[in-house]
Amino acid sequence: MKTVSPLKIIRLSTFLDFGGVEKRLTNIAHVQDENQWIFCAINKGGTAENEIKKQHKKVVIFNLPYKIPNLFTLFKLVLFFRKEKPNVVHTSGAEANFHGIIAAKLAAVPVIIAEEIGIPTQSAMAKKIFSAVYSFADFVVGNSNEVIAYLKTHNKVLDKKVLKIPNPVIFPNLPETRKIAQNVFRIISVSRLEKVKNIDSMLRVVARLNEINIPVQYSILGDGSEKWHLEKLTKALNIENQVVFLGFQERPYSFLLSSDLYVLTSFSEGFSNSLAEAMYCGVPSLTTRVGAAQEIITNNQNGWIVNVNDDDDLFQCVQSIIKRNKDEQIAIGQKGKATIVQKYSLQNHIDLLMTIYNKHYK
Repeated sequence: MKTVSPLKIIRLSTFLDFGGVEKRLTNIAHVQDENQWIFCAINKGGTAENEIKKQHKKVVIFNLPYKIPNLFTLFKLVLFFRKEKPNVVHTSGAEANFHGIIAAKLAAVPVIIAEEIGIPTQSAMAKKIFSAVYSFADFVVGNSNEVIAYLKTHNKVLDKKVLKIPNPVIFPNLPETRKIAQNVFRIISVSRLEKVKNIDSMLRVVARLNEINIPVQYSILGDGSEKWHLEKLTKALNIENQVVFLGFQERPYSFLLSSDLYVLTSFSEGFSNSLAEAMYCGVPSLTTRVGAAQEIITNNQNGWIVNVNDDDDLFQCVQSIIKRNKDEQIAIGQKGKATIVQKYSLQNHIDLLMTIYNKHYK
């Protein structure tokens, strides 16, 4: 077997600010090996850029237009790849996939990896375009069975080229016990505030709990275009005393550790980093039936699963969880933590990546 060590690996995303892709790349930047990792963003940097730099990894922010298609961006990426001569280019997200894969092919990069980060909303034309683009890649990675199925069905990616690689989770040192409030049940969501996350649903559930005198506090960590709408809905539902908007938090662990229940209400999802982080904290977790969440959680064993966009199902599940005694809640939280530690470590993720990064050299 022909081998090369170390590899020069370029990870290309659209942004390196905050979000699911950025969180995954920030986690990957913690890897300590002989390979040379270069993290690049087509457009802007920010929070993730700074976190990756703290791990002493090279970061390149191009500040280029990212909307598909852009010939200038494509040209600049080709020049960059030819200059750097990487062994691997691994792109994540639609804009990075489109421009990065084509540029890597034109630059004769030995190994080209595309990565779909969730269930995209694609027109019939977009499906055909990405089917053609993905044909240039050696592998196309997805982070859940749902994403893999989409790639095969809608983008016509061949079975031999598609591979599921779940997101990695970083395991920081945490206190052995969580801070549990006795007088109020604390619920938390950590999410971008966008329509697809369906935070509205949980706000309506909080209002219903308030109506039947079940005291809860709902903390929302995150920012996004829906923040104004959600604040307005909170006022309309008369639950301003029960809901707090805490904005984006780089390190959500202290908030998670003081919560009784984590809730994910998305309409669709690839792999929820915040769900995995909450479960690692031992926080009992509830999710809609989306993406990798269905693979991580076994209902009523290490967490709970409810139907998508079903307020009644969500309300009944939350109410039943609140009625459980604390020992039962804690036990389910601990089972959730064990699941994350066993299956979603950074090393597991890197090992899977290396099986495809080394493809050209076997």
